[in-house]
Formats: sequence, structure tokens, C-alpha cells
Amino acid sequence: MKRVLIHLILLGFCAPLSFGAFDYTISTTYRYTTLTLNSNTLLVTGAGAYSIEAFGSSYIEVQNTAPLQQFVGGIYDLTLHDNSTMNFHAGEMGNFLIKDNASTVFRGGLINSIASYQYVYWLNGQPVDQHIEMIVKNYSYNTSTKKLTGTWADDTTFNIQLYNQTGYDTVINNIKFTVIPEPATFTLLSLGGLVLRRKK
Repeated sequence: MKRVLIHLILLGFCAPLSFGAFDYTISTTYRYTTLTLNSNTLLVTGAGAYSIEAFGSSYIEVQNTAPLQQFVGGIYDLTLHDNSTMNFHAGEMGNFLIKDNASTVFRGGLINSIASYQYVYWLNGQPVDQHIEMIVKNYSYNTSTKKLTGTWADDTTFNIQLYNQTGYDTVINNIKFTVIPEPATFTLLSLGGLVLRRKK
């Protein structure tokens, strides 16, 4: 019961961002100039933009875009500065840059490249408190080509070029992967849990 109440409270906090009024929206018309956010909110549900720069405590939610093509569709360049945050559900983006104390969650979509100008906290030789989270079913990283490939939770695939920046932690160390088990694996884990409970 406690967990249900906590989830309901958290959903209450998230509702204004998900369903409330946003300062800016991009839905049917492509934005040819740079959109600069200064602690503003932006909802993207279609079309796209040439460039988006987010400063302060801006919040961006990308639910979808048109296919990526400069000056036609998708988001060609997007940069998060300061304490900005983003939820990227689907859509297509060319270049993503993240700086300062900004953070993002990727749940799907096409992202051509990621560059990270951030430091990661290390504990016992492992990176923790990363600024980028990816919700995936699986992933693989090629240390030679700096290519990150895998499958999103919605079964679409990704192929992202990572660009490390001198003086900062590598992009791969700045990514926290949340792996969603396949339905068959989840069923087996659930059955295993039931068997263990019966034995107790």
C-alpha cells in the first residue's frame, strides 16, 4: 500500500510537466532558427528544429519528431546547459551535447551522436551518478569506433556515435543503462521468485 501511495504522489508531481502548459511547443511547423530556453519548458510532438539551446532549469520533453533532415524535420542540434533536463521518448535527433549539471533520459528514437562535457562521480573504481540514462533491452559499445548500439525498450534499435571531450569523463562512463528484461526473461524471473517464496 505504501508503494502505491508513493507512486501516486510521484505521478502527481510529474503530471504538470507531462500534461500541463508548456512555454513552447513544436508540433506541426519546423523551427528554422535557434530556440533558446532560459528556465523554460518545451514540448516536441512533431516537425522539428534546426537548433535548441537549454539554459538554467529548462525542461524538454520530446515525444516525437518528423524524420531527421536539416531544415525539414527532426532536431538537428540540441544542447543542454546548467541544470536543464530532458525526457526523449521518440523522434530523431542529429547531434546531442550535454554540459554542466544537465541530465537526460533516452527511451527511444534515433540519435546520431552524443558529446558529453561533464564529470562523473566515481566510487570504488566505478562511475556513479551519471547524467545520461538510457532505458534499453540490450546494448553494446565498441571501444575502437566509439559506437554505441543496441535495442530500446520499444524494440527499435539505436546506433549512436559517442564523442569524448578532452578533460572530461568519457561519454560511455556518463551513461547509466537501465536494462528492461525481455518478457520471457521477466516471466522466468517471476516464476523463480514464486518458487523461492514457496520454499520459505
